[in-house]
Amino acid sequence: MKQNIITALDIGSSNIRCIIAKIKTPEHIEVLGISQNPSEGIEKGIVKDIQAVAEAVKKTIKEAENAASTKAINIFTNVTGEHIRTVLSDGRISIPTNSPNEPGEITQEHIDQVIADARNSVKIQKGFERSQILHAIPQCFIIDGQDDIRNPIRMTGFHLMTKVLTIFGEVTPLRNLAKCIELAGYDLEPDNFILNHIAISEAVLSDDERRLGTLLIDIGGGTCDLSLFHRGVLEKVLVVPMAGADITEDLAIGLKTTLSNAEYIKTHYGVALANSVDPDMEIEIEGISGRASQRKSQLLVSHVIQHRVEEMLTLCYEHLKNFYTPELVTAGIVLTGGTAKLQEIDAVVKNIFNLNVKIATPNLNRLNGSISRLEDSDFATCVGLLYYAASLDRDYKNAVRLPGNFQASKLLDKIKNIIKEFTSS
Repeated sequence: MKQNIITALDIGSSNIRCIIAKIKTPEHIEVLGISQNPSEGIEKGIVKDIQAVAEAVKKTIKEAENAASTKAINIFTNVTGEHIRTVLSDGRISIPTNSPNEPGEITQEHIDQVIADARNSVKIQKGFERSQILHAIPQCFIIDGQDDIRNPIRMTGFHLMTKVLTIFGEVTPLRNLAKCIELAGYDLEPDNFILNHIAISEAVLSDDERRLGTLLIDIGGGTCDLSLFHRGVLEKVLVVPMAGADITEDLAIGLKTTLSNAEYIKTHYGVALANSVDPDMEIEIEGISGRASQRKSQLLVSHVIQHRVEEMLTLCYEHLKNFYTPELVTAGIVLTGGTAKLQEIDAVVKNIFNLNVKIATPNLNRLNGSISRLEDSDFATCVGLLYYAASLDRDYKNAVRLPGNFQASKLLDKIKNIIKEFTSS
């Protein structure tokens, strides 16, 4: 494989993160540049202020480019939100044979054809005219009535069928997200939208967790993204439009403080299980716009957090309960995302779902370079985007070094500063 540059761009409701990397092989990826900035203008996966998002994207990508000394190309970005829809559909094709009574051999081309047949059968259904297919994930294959076949390549048969989980996103929010990247001065291929659930799973799930059954819950700033895996296959995705930003807003209202201070309190003092905190401990709460500060107990803060966390997770449970049985989720729950850092949140999740819980960070085994910063659940989506992109059989655009005078200009700036200091002394 050529050594190709890819760019992972995680546009979240709270933060925008970017990684520029070089693919040497799918298992050997060199990280060149990393950046992160607060997000503006996007809520729960939907663009609310296109100019604000574009400016935040531009700033973040530029910082990653400076660190990598190369241009951000081959951009992959995540997508989530309530507009995500899924449909389970069937595909069917006949396998060409040399003789009417002799089965034909199944190739990768036949796999692609039967998946395309399932995709097309959904696209012509009413209600999907203004949607874009993001992914088509085969659940299993059937050869001449023999079902539950995982890999039919090189097997023989007369007819090949498949059940495919087709994942759609509405065109309008997707186009607006792409427009943000374009306004920032970069290109995004239509096929480079990756469902957030899939990106996250690439970074945090093991083969055993996929095979034995896992419920993956990514709690970000704007949404909870729920993914159900069983027998190695993604079987269900759901989006709950409630997450960390709602906790922050509750704290701001309940404590009568600013959103920025509420976020600080949540991050540094937040505990999702109120009975686990010291009831005598107090926290200094800043007033709004110069108003006097006041002291509040950490117990009160934790009660506010626990109430919202329980509401959020109960809503997740209600969305999911009809799609799985606990016996099929042998590996339990894998929890990730920025809000997963709340102390004791795993205990609350376990109480509601009655399943074992693991808080996960990205698996960095396939990465090298300066990657210590990525040992954080905040970067799970970005790392997953890299892994997903690296696994694709594509010829990417060639790497483009930043202009030669870029490094020279930085040196010139240093020289100017030295001269300025010398002449002013």
